[in-house]
Amino acid sequence: MPRKKNSPSLSDRFASLRERALGEGSRLPLIAAIGCSLGLVGLAAWGVPKLRERLRTQTVDALAEATDDTMHGSVSYTELPAWFDEKRQAQVSSRVRSAVGDLSTIDQTRLSRAKDAMLSTGWFDEIRQISLADGGGFLVDAEFLVPFAIVRHGEFDFLVTPEARLMPMEWRAGHRPAQPHYVAILGASQPAPGAIGDRWQGADLAAGLELARTIASEAWFTQVAGIDLSRFSAENALVLVTQAGGTVVWGRAPDDRSVAEVPTETKLATLDYLFRSNGRIDVGGGRAIDLRGDLVTLRADARTATGDEGSTETETR
Repeated sequence: MPRKKNSPSLSDRFASLRERALGEGSRLPLIAAIGCSLGLVGLAAWGVPKLRERLRTQTVDALAEATDDTMHGSVSYTELPAWFDEKRQAQVSSRVRSAVGDLSTIDQTRLSRAKDAMLSTGWFDEIRQISLADGGGFLVDAEFLVPFAIVRHGEFDFLVTPEARLMPMEWRAGHRPAQPHYVAILGASQPAPGAIGDRWQGADLAAGLELARTIASEAWFTQVAGIDLSRFSAENALVLVTQAGGTVVWGRAPDDRSVAEVPTETKLATLDYLFRSNGRIDVGGGRAIDLRGDLVTLRADARTATGDEGSTETETR
């Protein structure tokens, strides 16, 4: 008789069940890992754009605050002269920011305070119009005072306009900047005025500035380092001092049409001729050209010192 196949024993069934359980359990960590990965990807897909948007908003807000701090009270101009450099502009903006403080941009007193602050700097003859600009700043249409010459008095060189109004800049004597060219008015009898914008008094200074205005458009003007007033009261004589140390006795103020001297046009023509012929209007140190008579004369003369021009600004008013 064929032998009957034996049924699995209890131990065999238990071993089979254990193997199946272990096989299924080995896949659980993999399934869990895959689930976690999918969850992280989903979280990132949702969270990264939110994070980027938050960071962008914070950055924009920070930039806006920085811009507001920078622009609040800053001054820009409809027209700006070349000589009014960034340093002067920054000084004016600083004065205006101090004047308006933390006032709201819709506060109408900001305009009047800004205008008064600008006029107090001494750089402006008139503020024609001032209006609000972006960021809490101001847009200004102004008429600037014009720097023209320096007046040496005591140990300082003071910057003045063509009309002798004092401007907010001074240097130690002989240390004014080489550029732009400011002719030095030497030997003024009156001291500097007490306030910026006031007119410097003295008939001698008025005559010296008149001569400076008369020759300012000449090709040889930059050869004139100074105009000496020391002989004006006694001799009614203005003296040009050249960069090379020579002197040119000009004589009376240009608007003084006395028959005692040749007219201004003749004096200018003589200096033009010397400049075209020799490239200079003097004959060097130790001698002076005298333009006052019908015949131009050359004689020995003591040198009038103007001091050397430097390049370092040392004082401001």
